[in-house]
Amino acid sequence: MRSGFLLIASALALASCAPVDGADAVRSSEPRACFLVQQVTSFRSDGRQSVYVRTIGDEVFRLDAVACPGLETNFQIGLDTGLGASSRLCQGDSARLIARGYTQDVQSCPARVGPRLTEAEVAALPSRNRP
Repeated sequence: MRSGFLLIASALALASCAPVDGADAVRSSEPRACFLVQQVTSFRSDGRQSVYVRTIGDEVFRLDAVACPGLETNFQIGLDTGLGASSRLCQGDSARLIARGYTQDVQSCPARVGPRLTEAEVAALPSRNRP
């Protein structure tokens, strides 16, 4: 009985990692863009659910936060990778966004690392959202 449960649990775990369409399979063969948390030099938020971070290498990444109200008033953020000593985050990774604003205490919310933006995409952002 127990081995049957482990077999089913293993199959479900593997199925959750499988690509859902051909486009995902193609994207997964490309190297993922990554950055080190300690190399983030600035950030800006769109005030809704996206936070844009700039790294020492002048790369800009979008982070998609979930249930994180008041992002537009944050003056300080931190990122917790949840991986102990590792501070590397790559596109598609999950992290905790730790935010501190002027009018609220420190809050923590889940976030997913989005794509590294191209120079054209960064230039297209409204100036208030550009880190």
